[in-house]
Amino acid sequence: MSVLIRVAVLVGCCGLLFGYSTASIADWLAPIADEFSLPTAGQEYLTSSLVIACFFGAIAAGPLSGRLGRKGALATAFVLALVGYGITLGHPGLSGLIAARVIIGLSVGISSTVAPMFAGEATPVKHRGAVVALFQLAVTFGILAAYAVPLLAHGRITWPEAIGGGGLIPILGLLMLSTVPESPAWLVARGRTAQAADAARRLQMPVPERAQGHETTTGWAARLRIGTTLPVLLLCCGFFVLQNFSGIDGILYYAATIFSELGFPPGLATLGATFGLGLVNVLATIVAILTIDRIGRRSLAIFGSAAMILGLSATVASHLWTLPMLGLVGLCLYIAAFAISLGPLPYVLIAELAPSYFREPGLSAGSATSWLFNAMIAYFFLSAVQAVTLSGVFLFFTLICCVSLVVSLIYLPETKGVSLDDIERDILAGVRLRDVGRAGSDADKA
Repeated sequence: MSVLIRVAVLVGCCGLLFGYSTASIADWLAPIADEFSLPTAGQEYLTSSLVIACFFGAIAAGPLSGRLGRKGALATAFVLALVGYGITLGHPGLSGLIAARVIIGLSVGISSTVAPMFAGEATPVKHRGAVVALFQLAVTFGILAAYAVPLLAHGRITWPEAIGGGGLIPILGLLMLSTVPESPAWLVARGRTAQAADAARRLQMPVPERAQGHETTTGWAARLRIGTTLPVLLLCCGFFVLQNFSGIDGILYYAATIFSELGFPPGLATLGATFGLGLVNVLATIVAILTIDRIGRRSLAIFGSAAMILGLSATVASHLWTLPMLGLVGLCLYIAAFAISLGPLPYVLIAELAPSYFREPGLSAGSATSWLFNAMIAYFFLSAVQAVTLSGVFLFFTLICCVSLVVSLIYLPETKGVSLDDIERDILAGVRLRDVGRAGSDADKA
């Protein structure tokens, strides 16, 4: 197995951990609520406890990966996940279940931040977009697995076994982690040039350049003022906000509830519709991986945002006129469009655009922003549906996708085929946000 494939599998394990951990509650929320007599607010709290912990894990990921390296941070995340899933398998009480979800959430927050960073730094430029996007594909596989378990084992297993089975993922992650080198960029930044050269050789990529002239700029506030670093950070964090406020988290966490609201009968029909949504998510993400390094980031963002608007509009119409199948079609279109645009692109963009002198705090800020707004959706979704109806909530998601379309048209740069060093030079030079990466791309063509 080549080292590139091993890196890809490692990144995939992190994505699987993300997807399974966040979505595994969806079809088990009702039996857990019955067992512990949870009202709507209690269900929201249980669901969001993991996501809130992800926020704090993402904040910790920057300093952790800076101090321990990318591999050390990922090892920490996998160990935490094993502990959390071990507690879950023991069929804990409500307090124990929440504690387990918090521990798993810390793990997911760390790994979801560090994995795209490691993928961007440890992958040759021609494969970089696909390997980083592979993280999102693995997220969708994790979600699909979470939806498949209750469908395939309907009535034969309980929620501790179904949810706790996710502990297999960090075991595989630790095995793969032991077979790959450390990030050459992290080694170069620490002055370990000989180790960096060896790691780069194994990864079949050039040794990264060290950012010149900014090694002594230690404060993150001072680094934000370098070139277009601040606009880049705002763009990347903005895309994470749009990603979560577009509705994906509410749909994934509460899919069974949504399909019931749209008119599907409870039971296997709802489980089947939920699984179908997960399957569409996987297939569309595969398309994104195959096209992201050919079509480019900007085109996918524009097309995907427009298609998401159509899908969500159809879902609103479905709820207003009680047309369940139109709702299923609309949600499938939305999920497919999301999977090729706002799903993978924020991770790809921040892994590519965050300059080396701001990479750890930059990715932490982006990931923490994602988890913060993810938690808001998880915590308030059911209450919002009760307050303004499902169609009102989905109309809000539609407006967010309109904002995504406008931002993509005006501000989003194209970084397809451009090396991280060339992107960083543009940012250092203060190149306008929309034009970052263009100079390096033009130079390559010449």
